[in-house]
Amino acid sequence: MKKSNSTQRKQIGIVWVTVCSVISLLFAFPFYILLSASFKTVQELNQVPPTYFPKGFSIESFQRLGKIGNGIWIHVTNSIILASITVVGTVVISTLAGWGFARYPFRGRGILFLLLLAAIMIPFQPLLIPLFLVLKTIGLSSSLLGVGLIYVAFQMPFAVFVMRNAFLDVPTALEDAGRVDGASGLKLFTSVLFPLVRPGIITVGMFAFFSSWNEYLAAMVLLQRQDSYPLPVVLQTAIVTASTGVDWSLLQAGVLATMLPCLMLFFVLQRFYISGIVAGAVKD
Repeated sequence: MKKSNSTQRKQIGIVWVTVCSVISLLFAFPFYILLSASFKTVQELNQVPPTYFPKGFSIESFQRLGKIGNGIWIHVTNSIILASITVVGTVVISTLAGWGFARYPFRGRGILFLLLLAAIMIPFQPLLIPLFLVLKTIGLSSSLLGVGLIYVAFQMPFAVFVMRNAFLDVPTALEDAGRVDGASGLKLFTSVLFPLVRPGIITVGMFAFFSSWNEYLAAMVLLQRQDSYPLPVVLQTAIVTASTGVDWSLLQAGVLATMLPCLMLFFVLQRFYISGIVAGAVKD
């Protein structure tokens, strides 16, 4: 009987591994196509029927990618500046707001929090023209700072929700113990609370980075000078030409270059990201 149960468990394990392997291959196949297409020659990439295994190896697409716009590194720098403004602003504001909503009772706290969450349901696309006029009025039109502040504003509802839940997971007894030991204010946060809410902070920061790094529409509308374009916008303007249509080889190389920082960041911080998401999912 024991041998039969052991055999059955082994068979279930084999089936489970096989199914998971097939699903993983299905998800990995588009990435393989992207990677192989990035190193194909232009002639092979435009060949019909397409080749799934490259016949040669070429970095021509990446060489042309380096010359797009005002030079690829200028636009990468713009993307880094936008992402930095968004991440820092989102983390600082949402952490303080989440701490306030979780720990400091005040009149209208529940209603204010619900109004903040309701902002998630408002799509930002219809607001682009009013936002453009606001930035123009305050002198931040076509500036990376102005666009970064708008990104921060649209990250706030989700970020505050996650950080509030992260602080609610921390027992108040730990804060009371810290105050008894003489810690208060910034010292209480850095020494007691920060290590415990770090997964939530990293989750908020990663969401802000992914959103700002890959955002296209708002940057295209709000930034008027080519030298201030981030990577997604300049890629769109470079890959579509009136004579040849879509430059697929340049597109594949650009997508790969844009995707790599996101993948690296996720693999490095994935355990904090997952725990932060789970913490936010189990609170109401």
